[in-house]
Amino acid sequence: MATSKPALSGTIPAFTPKIVAESEKESFHQSLQERIAERAYSLYETSGREHGNADQHWLQAESEVLLQGLEVRESGSWLSINAALPDISAEDVEICLEPGHVIVRAKKREAIQDSGSQTQGLMQTEVFLVRSLPVEIEPSTASAAFKDQKLTLMVKKRYPESAKDSASARTAS
Repeated sequence: MATSKPALSGTIPAFTPKIVAESEKESFHQSLQERIAERAYSLYETSGREHGNADQHWLQAESEVLLQGLEVRESGSWLSINAALPDISAEDVEICLEPGHVIVRAKKREAIQDSGSQTQGLMQTEVFLVRSLPVEIEPSTASAAFKDQKLTLMVKKRYPESAKDSASARTAS
């Protein structure tokens, strides 16, 4: 018996942004904390290594690293979370969802060129977008899409147990 394989279309497969699994969240948050710590240390060095400003440096680093830029819209039982991510590829986007907030990490790769416009290498920078959510969400229901440099994330709202119980009771009667 013969098997058939679909013909290759010659198109590059589409990538989707990665939603961070529960088992990877600790590593994701650790990476974020390291990035903030690096920036806070840079601020400490810039200030002439003056002691006593650690909290101020940390808060400033957080405000510089954790950018706003996620737009949230509610539609029925769903939230739509959107962001413009120019010069970013879908495979370079990671999304960490918690019941009350979302963090998007996007890695941007830029060519380093010398004065003669010759490419010398690649420089990678990270952008973190953060947003507290107006309602709690169910992270396991999330789906993400990336098209035309725009991220769209759909995730279902989490309803309190009492609301679920009363809804179940109404449908049972």
